[in-house]
Amino acid sequence: MWSTIKLFLSLRPQARLEIAGLVGLMLLITATYVGQGLLIADLLARVFSSTELGELVVPLVVIGVLQLARGALIVVKDSWAQRVSARVKEAVREGLALKLMEIGPGQAQRMRTGDLQSTIVDSVELLDPLMGRFVPAVVASVLGACLAAVYVIAVDPVVGIVVLACALLAPLSKMVGDRWIKDRGDRWMISYRGLYAESLDAVQGMATLKAFNASARRGRELVDRGEAFCRDSIRLMMAWCASSSVGELMVPIGTAAAVGLGAWHAATGAVSIAGLFTILILTRETFRPMHDLEAAYHAAYSAIPASRAIADVLRLEPDVRDDATTAPQLRQNPPSLEFDDLRFCYPTRRAPALDGFSLVVAPGERVAIVGRSGAGKSTVVGLLMRYFDADAGSIRVGGHDTRTFPLADLRSLVGVVSQDTYLFHGTVRENLLLARPDATDDEIARAVTAAQAAEFISRLPQGFDTVVGERGLKLSGGERQRIAIARALLKDAPVLILDEPTSSIDAANEAEITRALGELTRGRTTIIIAHRLSTVRDADRIVVMEAGRIVESGRHVELVAREGVYAELVATQTGAPA
Repeated sequence: MWSTIKLFLSLRPQARLEIAGLVGLMLLITATYVGQGLLIADLLARVFSSTELGELVVPLVVIGVLQLARGALIVVKDSWAQRVSARVKEAVREGLALKLMEIGPGQAQRMRTGDLQSTIVDSVELLDPLMGRFVPAVVASVLGACLAAVYVIAVDPVVGIVVLACALLAPLSKMVGDRWIKDRGDRWMISYRGLYAESLDAVQGMATLKAFNASARRGRELVDRGEAFCRDSIRLMMAWCASSSVGELMVPIGTAAAVGLGAWHAATGAVSIAGLFTILILTRETFRPMHDLEAAYHAAYSAIPASRAIADVLRLEPDVRDDATTAPQLRQNPPSLEFDDLRFCYPTRRAPALDGFSLVVAPGERVAIVGRSGAGKSTVVGLLMRYFDADAGSIRVGGHDTRTFPLADLRSLVGVVSQDTYLFHGTVRENLLLARPDATDDEIARAVTAAQAAEFISRLPQGFDTVVGERGLKLSGGERQRIAIARALLKDAPVLILDEPTSSIDAANEAEITRALGELTRGRTTIIIAHRLSTVRDADRIVVMEAGRIVESGRHVELVAREGVYAELVATQTGAPA
């Protein structure tokens, strides 16, 4: 746990000073209790010694002042704690966002969306009681208990040492059950994230569940997961309570020892009546910080496993290292692409996705890569963009290895239009400016015109300022694809990847999209990945992939005449040889 907290504090170094300030406030609060206890003990001693009533006024006034000061200190402490935890959460969120951008889609896609979302959003929100309450309470409670015990030791060393030992043993006893609590806490977090992820899946796939009459079954599965989460929550709480009960025993043991020893020493004359009152009252004040620590511990019980889930993400090491600092100069525009004996296997699969893939694309050439599903076509794109690195072989852009480019510079050279166009929840303009934030209105207008998108955008309720909805669901598939093409035109990258750009487009829109793609590919080194072979007939060259390697290469007419794999694919799609 403490290594996790140290990791969070490293994200915001000034938080250490802020937490130290919280500890100082907590110690001042404890000091008001100790001072109040000393005054009350003195008052009781005076009452039993028949002191004049007038002599009690000043101590009573001071006690009232201490109570007012304590109330003000508590208000300041609570507001400060909120600010400290809010700033730490902000730093953790920023760290998580940067880490996700650092690991990239290659690693992020191996995680469930619901798991990531619950960690980034909900788990971070659970950090409030951990960082603003529990962490400072650990230090303040130990120092506060020692502060109160000093006065008891001054009156009766034996009683003081016994009381202090019991007070310090209370939090230390929790370490005995730490492994038990950790195991149950981890199980609770896994159960929580699983329920979150399954619920998110159900919401996102609601239409599919309804279409297959599976919503009731999925509902029952969610109920079962909810019940399992409830059981894990109860088990975790029982573990906390069992661990805490051992520490709680130290309080009555210490109190009983203080009363017994103090009374005995008072009876034998070793301690005065005033000293006995001091022992009795300050024993309670010695244990008070430990009660506060116990309350903070319980408040943070769900934050501790959540913090470990956050730390697991923050400690991820990216598979792709961005070690280059300056990009090499390209002598050609557009540049050539060279794939040399690439070999790559996904961590979740046994068979390699690429096994000796080699291809040279000349500057400005349009090369189509075709093949059956699973042949490794899209893997080529992922390696070019360095979403992951090849196990063997190399890729060169303009004669330079892609690993010699900083990732940002490499990806600035490549424009991508994919089959699953992702539009963010925002306006048409905001989605277009994702490619180039400084683009002018004239440049945007030229891009959408070339992408055959100007007409439908003009018909939208607010034109460019129309909100497209989550994933662009307020637009049709063809409209989303045209915005993607306009976005690629706006980026104006010298290398273009078209990853099955017309696979989800109907025949009515295909002609317009094809014209827009023709405009987009002009003057760019282009790789076209396609299942629909009718879209690649005009490519300068077609390469056919099978089992992660190229088995045929040539133009459409040549490949059909060979009656090989490509001819089989054409025959399968058309029902007759092309």
